Formats: sequence, structure tokens, C-alpha cells
Amino acid sequence: MPHKPSLRDVAKQAQVSVGTVSNVLNRPSQVSEETRFKVRQAIDILGFMPNATMKSKNAESTVIGVILPLSNNPFYEDLTQGIEDAIAKAGLCVLVGYSREDVAIELQILTSMIDAGFKGVIVTPVGPSSQVFEKFIDKNVRVGYISQTDEQPDQCSVSIDQVRGGYIGLEYLHKLGHKEVLWVSGPGHHHQSNQRFVGISHAAKEFEVELTVMKAPALDFLDGEQMGAAIIAAGALPDAIFAGNDTLAMGIINYLASVGVAVPGQVSVLGYDNTSYAESGLVPLSTVSQTPYQLGATMGAQMVAELSAGPEHVHQHVIFQPQIVERSSTAARK
Repeated sequence: MPHKPSLRDVAKQAQVSVGTVSNVLNRPSQVSEETRFKVRQAIDILGFMPNATMKSKNAESTVIGVILPLSNNPFYEDLTQGIEDAIAKAGLCVLVGYSREDVAIELQILTSMIDAGFKGVIVTPVGPSSQVFEKFIDKNVRVGYISQTDEQPDQCSVSIDQVRGGYIGLEYLHKLGHKEVLWVSGPGHHHQSNQRFVGISHAAKEFEVELTVMKAPALDFLDGEQMGAAIIAAGALPDAIFAGNDTLAMGIINYLASVGVAVPGQVSVLGYDNTSYAESGLVPLSTVSQTPYQLGATMGAQMVAELSAGPEHVHQHVIFQPQIVERSSTAARK
């Protein structure tokens, strides 16, 4: 049988290292144009076929991978449902992995999904940059990008204008007459919270609202209850609490109710996300809506469209504008 050219053969032909050949195939931006030309010329001479088996597996696969930062989170549950409903129409199915907000785990899951021959992967990344995913684009695997920032990567993407979301949340509380607002953010690495805070800060300055900040260690219900205790311990209540997400807001409301603080009678509470849980809480939650189901459905539809398109496919970047959804947890200041 004829010898099948390997990476090492290509490296020898081009007089470069095996690592350089790998970079040309997977991370071409890290290699000079002259070196890229030498490597590609060697590939043509030898008839080298990179990842042929992988491409065959991808072509036959019906599985789309979804990588999310957290499990047991209402926002991501609604998001996944939207993706599943959209891709099911094309006869595809979803398998989900969770990065636990760890970049190393995220990369490991992504690599495993591609090695397993998944047809495409949809990622809600831990960090704000999509550069880590670029090396997979040329392996016949479609990568979709759900960003909760306004970043537009080199793949199809959906995103939310988080700065705008923070601004309209604070603006809404101001219109209710609240002059003292507490922003309970996510942890420091949570770039969505950081972007929202930019909008919140601008609105607070514009509307002359006294803004204070507390940081939650995580954006879940139990941390919300713990933050509720910290808010009570801090002394006089603010006019309103703007929480980093719905789950955190509902935990805060639960704790306040347990110690006899009326919401919204004594303090208004505003969430962020508009998950399906928001309207069924102890007090139906007013929130800044990110429409998570619609985000997922749009991303799923984009993935289906890209898989059925040819080389002429143009990546789409859809930016959703958040909106206020008013329920019982907020009221005008008396």
C-alpha cells in the first residue's frame, strides 16, 4: 500500500517543525505568510489530507454539541430549549456539556466534541474572546457563538446589548421614583455583569441616582439568600435592588420575606434575564428581559442554515435589544 503522508512528512518537505505545520493547519494567523506558503506547497506536493476521517464522521453526524457555563441555571435551560426546538426541525439532536466557568474545561469539552465527530458546536463562552475556537473552524465543524456581550466573532453569533440592559434597568427604577439603588452584581470575572455595570453607571450619573454596589460570589438562588442577609446587615434599605440575574433576585426576595421585609412595599427588586421562573416566584419578578429562549432558537436556526449552505455562506451576527418586563416586585416609591 502506498505510504500516506503525515504531518512529519510535510514538515520535512517544507523544512519546518511539526508544530509549525500544525499551526498552519489550525492557527494560520500565528505563522508568517512566507511559511504558510511553504507548508501549503509541501501539502500539495505530497497530497497530504488533514483530518480526512474527521471530516467523514462530521458529514454523517446528526449531533450538535452545546457548551454552557453552568448547569441548573434557568437562563441556560431556556436557552437550550430554544436551540433544541430549532435544530430538531432539521433532524438534528443536542448533547450538552458544562464548562463550570473554567476555560480549561471548556476547551477540553470542545476538543472532545470535535474528536467525536459532532457536526457542529454551539458555545456560550466563559470569557469575552472567541479566539480559542478559531483553530476548529477549518475541521469541517461549524462553531456557533452565543455571546452575552456585543462581541462579533468570526462565526455566526447571537448576542445581547448588555450595556443597554444595565442602562434601561436603572432608568426604569428612576422612573418609579427610586433615588437610592443597590446593584448586586455577579463575581468579578463575570463579564456580562461588568458590561451591565457600565450602562448602570451611566444612567445613575445621568439621572442623579445614588448607586451602591455589592458583589455576589455566584449568580444562584442560595447566593441570593446570602446577599439578602448581607443587605439587611448593611443597615438602612435602599429604595430598590437591581440584581445581576433573576435567580439571584429571587433568592434575595426569599430572604427578605423570611425576615418580614415587604417587596415591593419596602424595597423594589429588579432582576435580569426574564427566565420562565421569573413570573412564578414568591413575588412575580420585574426583570430586564434577555429572551433566552429566543436567543437559543435564533442560534439554532443559524446553525441549521450554515450546515445546509455552501462556501458562499455569510456569517450572521444578531444583536438582541433587552426590554423591561414589569411584574409585582417593583412599584413606584411612595
